[in-house]
Amino acid sequence: MLDKEFYIKNGLIYGVVNMVYLMITYVMGVDTMISYWNSGASILIGLGMMVYMGIQVRNANGGFMTLGEGFKSILVIYALGAFLYLLFNFVLGQVIDPELPGKLAEATINKTIAMMENFDLPEDQLDTIYDEMETKVQDQMASMYTITGFIQTYLMTVAFGAIGALIGAAITKKANPNPFEEEAI
Repeated sequence: MLDKEFYIKNGLIYGVVNMVYLMITYVMGVDTMISYWNSGASILIGLGMMVYMGIQVRNANGGFMTLGEGFKSILVIYALGAFLYLLFNFVLGQVIDPELPGKLAEATINKTIAMMENFDLPEDQLDTIYDEMETKVQDQMASMYTITGFIQTYLMTVAFGAIGALIGAAITKKANPNPFEEEAI
């Protein structure tokens, strides 16, 4: 049966897997952290973890799970794990490496400008875009590492995570062939 310990254990697993992945990309460097392959890998790892959590929920329910049961349980596990991951990310950017938000902002701007250079835009237009982006991206990155930014990021993460929870529940659901559940008499 699903109890508080089940959710905490699986939330910890989800959070730790993502923290380890974050540390691997952090050690590899800022360019790795903002790369497209990292974004893709993060999505695949997240979906894989959602399916894994769905299997855990189904197994804890005697091998059967409805879409609704799976969705709710996976979302709770995801919300716990995402909180731990984002808390770790917050500590990484505020305590461990306070320069990280600025590095991420600069790398993001440079990557975007490099892509725009392929469009053969005039140099003065690129300079204008760079100046506008510099302030905007740095402000956005810095705001993510505040308490308000943490809360907003968490809420958005859980909202988007609901999509993954639904996919994970849809993949792992399994109807009980016995429509009559055992009842205690």
